[in-house]
Amino acid sequence: MSPKRACDTCISRKVRCSGFSPCDTCRDASKLVICTYSRPARKRGPKARRFARQGQVVDISSPDRPQSHGRLYSLPTKSKVAPDCISKSVLAVIVRRYQQSSYGVWPVINADALLQEIKSGEPEDFDPQAAIFYCLVTSLCAATMAQLHLAPISDGNSLVDSMVLAQTCQRIRDNSNCDRGNPGINSILTSFFLHVYHAKLNQRTSAMICIQDAIAGARILRLDKPSLQSLSLSENKLIVNKDLIFPLLWVTERGYALHLNISPSYTSVPSVMELASGPTVDPQARGVLHLVRLFVAFDHISLHRRSHTSVASASYLVDTENELASDRLSMGGQISARTADCHITREWMRTILWQEALALGFLSSTSYMALTSFGFPGQIGRDLLVSLQYFTAADLLPLGRDQLFKCFEIASTLADTILLTPTTSHLGCEFGPQDFLHALYQKLLPSLEQDLLLKSNLHSKMAKVLVVAPNRLLMMETTNMREKESKNHRVAAGQKFTI
Repeated sequence: MSPKRACDTCISRKVRCSGFSPCDTCRDASKLVICTYSRPARKRGPKARRFARQGQVVDISSPDRPQSHGRLYSLPTKSKVAPDCISKSVLAVIVRRYQQSSYGVWPVINADALLQEIKSGEPEDFDPQAAIFYCLVTSLCAATMAQLHLAPISDGNSLVDSMVLAQTCQRIRDNSNCDRGNPGINSILTSFFLHVYHAKLNQRTSAMICIQDAIAGARILRLDKPSLQSLSLSENKLIVNKDLIFPLLWVTERGYALHLNISPSYTSVPSVMELASGPTVDPQARGVLHLVRLFVAFDHISLHRRSHTSVASASYLVDTENELASDRLSMGGQISARTADCHITREWMRTILWQEALALGFLSSTSYMALTSFGFPGQIGRDLLVSLQYFTAADLLPLGRDQLFKCFEIASTLADTILLTPTTSHLGCEFGPQDFLHALYQKLLPSLEQDLLLKSNLHSKMAKVLVVAPNRLLMMETTNMREKESKNHRVAAGQKFTI
């Protein structure tokens, strides 16, 4: 029977390996050979041309699905081997889902114009510009399918999922040099959507490379300086809210870098703050500008924390928290994923500030400032619940794993606070930290079904809180008994005084 794994030396020499440590070949060698198994294991068998996942298959030919009976897009490639094909109808279905659910999160693509372009495209029209367009379409579809957890779509005899779309996009970029050294707006957005896809899969290195590539390309096009933007942007009918592209890239990289605790590639503030009050700004895009304001308010402590300068004072943290807490997003009562994104991001930043105060030893049980008190995570949990009370799991789904992780960190911090300081679970109010944690867990539970690791970690902490935290019912009964005894003593004292 052949061994399950060959050592590094046998792999290099292409000889049979016994699989022992050391193996027979290395042990019997005439010279001293160190037998190691450090090389990563590679998948066996022929390379698959299609990647199919188990699960429900969406049939685009069903009556409730929009249909497009155009010809198939052939992928542009330099190889003589016939490439895989993704039909127009499949792409159209996913683009419509972007239009319905994800446009509020990424309000930069004109879905109607994109659908029209897909419908009119022909395989023989694949020049370099068409290849760039096809990269944009496939990357957008990959990000949309990943964020919305869409089931694989049947496309003839194969299945199309986010992995197939992302690999198709990457293969086109690798085989085409049309956007190398001269990035355009389509290639910049392609890098952005590939970042979303990799971030959803928690592929951190690839995600960071993609967003930094998009930032670098945007700076070449002067998108960080709206007054100096290239005139070619106005000619691209596929792009909307052109002034919002760089702010979207900026907040995405800033949030992801903060999540990974690394420095962002672009440290300046984008010059777009005046756009927030502009009458032509898409209402969906106002949330992006609000995120910019939140990160600007947070940046002076975030960048200070990463530097090796003097330690921040408590008032420095409190001023930042006050600025974040007072910056409320007004969307006219509109329920959108981007609105929820702003609420979650603000409370997440306040949680980081409290953690900073904890690490610096500023917390006190007698503090008159909320940020430096042990019960502040309970206040954050309550504020987040109030902000998200009208949002459903479907509203939160387009936000992706980053926002889910922020909610997890808020809930996890609250759980740790209850476990470490159980006496903060007060009885004087109707609801306490445990109630906020329980309600927050129930709010996040439908979204956590898509991330089993976060669900397991939070579920474990919830179980500890339930076991370790004080029994509020028993404590209330004890308090009632004490009040009753005190009342009896007062009554007895009054009767004695009367006699």
